[in-house]
Amino acid sequence: MAKPSPRAARVVAAGKLLYGDTRWQSPLARLTGLSPALLQKIGDGTRAITDDVDRKVAKALITEAGRMRLTADKVNEIAGRILQSMED
Repeated sequence: MAKPSPRAARVVAAGKLLYGDTRWQSPLARLTGLSPALLQKIGDGTRAITDDVDRKVAKALITEAGRMRLTADKVNEIAGRILQSMED
């Protein structure tokens, strides 16, 4: 098995951060529009990552980060309402 490139290591790190150390390929594939098989090969170092793949991953991660920020804001708002209702 070949060692993944630094570019591939970033993709793997992002997938694991979002979806856990195992089974990250399928959800990241859905997010990026890439195939799980391609992400598996990139992750194990048997396939080089292209500029196109890097770009797709980066754009998808930026979009997902924005979605997560909105979700975190909503959760924070709900928590604030819960605490305020306890003070009333």
